[in-house]
Amino acid sequence: MNIGEFSFFNPSPNFREMSILKAIAETPSISQERLAAVAGVVPSMINRYIKDFEEQEYIVKEGENRRKMQYILTEKGRFRLQFLTISYLREVAKLYVQSRETFGEVLDKLKDEGYERLLLYGAGIIGSILVDVLRTEGFVLVGFVDDSLFKQGSFFHDLKVYSPEEVSKLEYDGIIVASFKHADTISKNAIRNGMKNIMVFEISSSGTVSIRRINGGSTNESTAV
Repeated sequence: MNIGEFSFFNPSPNFREMSILKAIAETPSISQERLAAVAGVVPSMINRYIKDFEEQEYIVKEGENRRKMQYILTEKGRFRLQFLTISYLREVAKLYVQSRETFGEVLDKLKDEGYERLLLYGAGIIGSILVDVLRTEGFVLVGFVDDSLFKQGSFFHDLKVYSPEEVSKLEYDGIIVASFKHADTISKNAIRNGMKNIMVFEISSSGTVSIRRINGGSTNESTAV
């Protein structure tokens, strides 16, 4: 896991310790520069970690010089890595449960109503987030739709980006507007292009997630899901 991909989570000392021990277990000859990159710290801090690991008897060093240095994980070090990994997975599981509770009711209702094959309108940051959420929940993502000529025809998260005019040729159950700021503009454009079952995710100030359905085609009626 690359913690650098996440903007809301700062690496804890335990996470860095786990990352370094895991890297050493996988590659005993790993360089300190690489360890620094894995842990997200400056190279000078790795010396401190290595010294602490030696004092705790988690590793032993082998090699005549730094260039030939190897870090060997001891049995005590393996137990420590196992403990940290289990603790980490437990916390990740808790986060998943909380995120599932946030989106779960809405997504379950979409599935119950037969919305399995979805298009995402908006190949941007919100689209990236929704891809991860929807894929995790087992939805089939047909692709993205975007008004940008630059994005049309390209691939975003391994999904093709279509123009609004191409949507009529696609098989899908619903379209989710992947934008908060431009949701109204995108919804109107989707209706103008004859798209069906247009839906917009909305998040209240308390963090509650709901979805507003905008009937495409000949009407602009909104209903709550």
